[in-house]
Amino acid sequence: MKQILSLLICTFLITSCANKRKGEQKTGLLSNFISITDNEDAGVKEILDFYGGQCKYSIGTSISTKNGKKKYFELEISKSEVLEKNFNRIEMPASNIAYLFYRNLKKEKNNYDEIHSTIIFEDGTKKTFPYSVATLELVNNRMKLTNHTINLLTNKDYETLKSILNTELFEFDKNELITNIKKIELQLGEIKEFRPYGFRIRETKNSINLLHISGAIIRETQNNEFSVDMNLDSAKEELYLLQYKL
Repeated sequence: MKQILSLLICTFLITSCANKRKGEQKTGLLSNFISITDNEDAGVKEILDFYGGQCKYSIGTSISTKNGKKKYFELEISKSEVLEKNFNRIEMPASNIAYLFYRNLKKEKNNYDEIHSTIIFEDGTKKTFPYSVATLELVNNRMKLTNHTINLLTNKDYETLKSILNTELFEFDKNELITNIKKIELQLGEIKEFRPYGFRIRETKNSINLLHISGAIIRETQNNEFSVDMNLDSAKEELYLLQYKL
């Protein structure tokens, strides 16, 4: 079997902002001469606000005979109590780290092929998850449907919510689901905001790339976990699943 050779070239950076967020770290000698943009810095700060700990960040280029040349931005998170608690299900937080960073970018999106989330645990375990910019852009676009769903719940527009439910992949009673949602909404209180926890993508037997977005709905009375499933590659306002977890 032909062995794939890879060459990794990393240029380490430090934010140019005078007031660094606690947890941001220098990662190399070149950091004194190169800076990241305000949008990239805002992404790093949002990650630190969400997960705590320390964040090292770098820009690198990977070259392989299989995938060619790819430029990436890597975020390395360590000493995070939140991530330590998610050791056995780290894929969701890893995806969220990449997403939180990516959604802060503007023209910088064109500078990279991938965003890498690297988590270092207390026992020394190191896990890296690469996410293509193309995938993150699709997720970012589909996040609009998640926010639209939250707005429907906030406004108690249950008829419109029912109209965007699609039972093609998973059989369920729409009327029963809406009835249960109404009961739960009465108990939990008014919605303040939605905070994403991450995403995952899997292909179904119908060859649909199913996007699962999970997060928390922050409320006046009781917060709750919330998730939706939709077609990653479609622009339709359709949900295949909508789930609450108290």
